Amino acid sequence: MVFMALTNRWRRALLIPCVALTAAALQHSGGFAEAAPGRRMAESNLTDSQKQQLFQARRNWGLRSYDQRLAMLKSGQSCLKRAQTPEAGKSCMQKQKQARRRLRDQGRQVMNAELSRLGLQPVSDMRRKK
Repeated sequence: MVFMALTNRWRRALLIPCVALTAAALQHSGGFAEAAPGRRMAESNLTDSQKQQLFQARRNWGLRSYDQRLAMLKSGQSCLKRAQTPEAGKSCMQKQKQARRRLRDQGRQVMNAELSRLGLQPVSDMRRKK
């Protein structure tokens, strides 16, 4: 029993250095400036004006979509409360997931329009690239 506890302690003690070494070994670049094509632009590449305009667009979208997000959550909650079977619960979860995706896609369209207006490259949908 003591041997097993000692083994678990050693495992926990060695976990952090192992994860750190793995991350260091897998890291292939030193900074954000060397981002891969299709990845988000480092904010350091943006002017202060662009940063401010993007912030305002994100904030405006967040405020405009707030009621939609709240309605989506309430709808999901009431669906789960009515669900009596595992299948019904699964259906509720799937509908909730689809609603979140639609709202996220709408937000991406809004932000891509703003990025295009500023002359920046739009953000692509990473799910479709996998």
